[in-house]
Amino acid sequence: MEKKATLIKRASLDINQLDKIKIGDFLFDEYGKSGKVCEIEKIKRRGEYHYYFKLSKSGTILIIM
Repeated sequence: MEKKATLIKRASLDINQLDKIKIGDFLFDEYGKSGKVCEIEKIKRRGEYHYYFKLSKSGTILIIM
């Protein structure tokens, strides 16, 4: 079964949507970055949540909520 790519649109995200993203999912954002998630790092700092989605071959998508 092939997975569908998930759009990361920063203006309309919530924490529950970000928590559902797993390693192996395909992501793309409104700025043109896309790829398969190979590592996820979640950091809570001073009331903010930092989500780092490291993509294979195309860098990292950072979301701060």
